Amino acid sequence: MRIKNGSEVTFHYELRNEKGELIDSTFGGEPVHYIQGEGEIIEGLETLLAGEEPGFEAKVTLQPEQAYGVTREDLIVFASPENFDDQVELKVGEVVETEDPEGNLIHFNIIEIEEDKVYLDGNHPLANQTLEYKVEVIEVA
Repeated sequence: MRIKNGSEVTFHYELRNEKGELIDSTFGGEPVHYIQGEGEIIEGLETLLAGEEPGFEAKVTLQPEQAYGVTREDLIVFASPENFDDQVELKVGEVVETEDPEGNLIHFNIIEIEEDKVYLDGNHPLANQTLEYKVEVIEVA
């Protein structure tokens, strides 16, 4: 069966940055399950896998626009240190969570701390990066 919108797809992937450094892999572990056309995986992988069938293997290089997007300056914000719970460790590199007005969980990476401001980046950690994927389709239903 070929992958089309609505197909339930199971696949393995290996993800590397443009320097060839391994970021993540499901090979040797649990594969990914998603529904084609629902936006559950990045656009570049959905496009690559469309029309393929079990056994398909490929390597692809994805530009930021096809992966996690380019860095958006409007997602870099600041807050006062008093806005954080006492349990939150305010340290550069830490990830903090909050909810948007609809109740969806949003993650922010702390990128800078000043005496009266904590700068937060809401962009995906892989935004603005060219990524290399190796994929293998296991099952299509």
